[in-house]
Amino acid sequence: SQGGGGKGIRKVENEYEIKKAYEQVQNELPNSPIFLMKVCNNVRHIEIQVVGDMYGNVCSLSGRDCTTQRRFQKIFEEGPPSVVPYPIFREMEKSSIRLTKMIKYRGAGTIEYLYDQINKKYFFLELNPRL
Repeated sequence: SQGGGGKGIRKVENEYEIKKAYEQVQNELPNSPIFLMKVCNNVRHIEIQVVGDMYGNVCSLSGRDCTTQRRFQKIFEEGPPSVVPYPIFREMEKSSIRLTKMIKYRGAGTIEYLYDQINKKYFFLELNPRL
């Protein structure tokens, strides 16, 4: 949905809840696209901050762990993220730089990922045009 700060996010566990949540989100955010995603349990919310310029240069400013949230709002952001092994964190930074170069991004931005500590894999969530 087009909401920020957790607007439009609902966790559902059965068909009845899907219907109810869909109607709630539709009323909360009229004319916003609505989509479904699988819930990922026991993951960390990791963000990488980047800056891109008009010449195609992009650099990473580091990252942070934003897992601690209340009602989908971040309570605090800890950086650098100590829960991600350094080689994987570097890979996340490189992926973030590759993405921002590919779309010719200019300015400061944050690329968000879910990091699965058990399988040591990360999954792209979104790019926000702000730090």
